[in-house]
Amino acid sequence: MATLTLDRVWINRLDSGEAISAQSAPGRARSSSKDGEVRTYAGGRQRSITQAGVRGRFEVTLVQVTFADLARLESWMGVPVQLRDHRGQWFTGVFFEVPAVEHRDNRDRYDVPLSLRTITTPEGV
Repeated sequence: MATLTLDRVWINRLDSGEAISAQSAPGRARSSSKDGEVRTYAGGRQRSITQAGVRGRFEVTLVQVTFADLARLESWMGVPVQLRDHRGQWFTGVFFEVPAVEHRDNRDRYDVPLSLRTITTPEGV
């Protein structure tokens, strides 16, 4: 029996399908939040007022990214992408910053911590 081990993160542009894949460092973070507040009404009653929709963020560090892939990621800032991790989780979103740190062992490669802000996209036809 064959076993398939996935250890990469794939990022695809939604409009063109271009793809980048890289290994990822452990410690991926995911968060969700909702805009809202608590209002006080007559008699001291308090009610929760929330807005529709959930804000999401997925943070991942791409490891040993080549300069060509780094330049491609920089050109994708603000463009909707789909990110899929080694677990099969996928997120659709945009990133607005591409910080790059030279890799310790190989100065021709970079570690790139990305923070993907999730967006809503239609699925299906």
